[in-house]
Amino acid sequence: MSSHHEWVAEVVARHDAEKPFAPENGQPLRFKAGDCVIYTNPYGVEFRFRITGFYRPEQPCALYARGARYLVNSSSPWYPVSESRLRPDESRAGQEVRHG
Repeated sequence: MSSHHEWVAEVVARHDAEKPFAPENGQPLRFKAGDCVIYTNPYGVEFRFRITGFYRPEQPCALYARGARYLVNSSSPWYPVSESRLRPDESRAGQEVRHG
């Protein structure tokens, strides 16, 4: 693969063919707006957030094709996170959650 654009095209094509993530695979999204979650980053560090919305890009996007569906109240609220990095935060259900 010689360019980022080719990589994106390959990732999007694989996603479109396999449909590995909700909701394209017929399964519902696990979380809804307002849910309290714990996000675990690639280094194993955990952060408590609230789901603020859903990522719905207007054009093909590698982030979406790799499972990023959720927006959270982080310091980068525009950057989507994958469901696989989230789990319910039962300890904060129904509570007001502030940034980070």
